[in-house]
Amino acid sequence: MRWACHRLSAFAAVFLVTGDPVAALASTAGSTLPDSVEGIGARGNKRRVARYLNLSHRGISHWYMVYLLPFLALFAIDWGILSLPIFYFFPAFSFSHFSFSHHFPPDFFHFFSWQSLPPMLSFFFMGACLHILGDTLCGTVPGLTPWSRRVGTRLFKVNSLRETLMVVPVSLAAIALRLAWITGI
Repeated sequence: MRWACHRLSAFAAVFLVTGDPVAALASTAGSTLPDSVEGIGARGNKRRVARYLNLSHRGISHWYMVYLLPFLALFAIDWGILSLPIFYFFPAFSFSHFSFSHHFPPDFFHFFSWQSLPPMLSFFFMGACLHILGDTLCGTVPGLTPWSRRVGTRLFKVNSLRETLMVVPVSLAAIALRLAWITGI
């Protein structure tokens, strides 16, 4: 998928589930991470370092576990399921039970505090997971392991009109649905 479609679909998916525009923006920022890691720019061209390292497109950088594990760990820290020993000594930096979804409209004082770091990073990594999910619609990505059978289908070609006609209306409908739910329309 094109980066614009990755960004729009990640924003729409997270906004639909959480109703939080800040969480949706954090996932939008992470939605291009797998391509950025392998050196592909917004225009689809590989950077010099990626060519030197001979990184293949949709290789190890598109394996879902690379992004799912940090997402789950940060989510666990955010909800107090997992605690880190350093925060016993610095209780002011405790992250437990804070999430952007608790704030609508967003509380921007918390957005710039240490407490916002785990939820913001967890949604960032969620955006990367959504990128990989989007890439399974227009090609294949690594399966259970980076070397196992690849999974995915080819509903549309990258940069095609069909991609735009599938991604944009569904994403805009998801955003509109959540806005209607929030406003009570």
